[in-house]
Amino acid sequence: MGKISRRDFLKQASLASAGLMLGGVGMTQKSYARIVGANERINVGVVGYSDRFRQSLLPSFLEHKDKLNFDMVAVSDLWNMRRDQAQRNLTEKLRRSASSMSTSRG
Repeated sequence: MGKISRRDFLKQASLASAGLMLGGVGMTQKSYARIVGANERINVGVVGYSDRFRQSLLPSFLEHKDKLNFDMVAVSDLWNMRRDQAQRNLTEKLRRSASSMSTSRG
């Protein structure tokens, strides 16, 4: 195996990375076209059911969720009391249940 100069290495590396970049862009566009309905709805999970979320983020979310096609699907909080409160409140506001996820302290 012969020595390769720095200049030749940089040429080969840039050509290889350009080829990967161009190949990846075309492949990504094709793969997105095959996914039916993938971009129709955005599912949101709440991490931390705080006062800020209840007083600011939740009202804003509820106001814009239909127009922007968002859906709140899960809630998680470190404390059981807040998590249970969040699940009850979101079930009432969304008129369906949101799944509750426990957070372990490991």
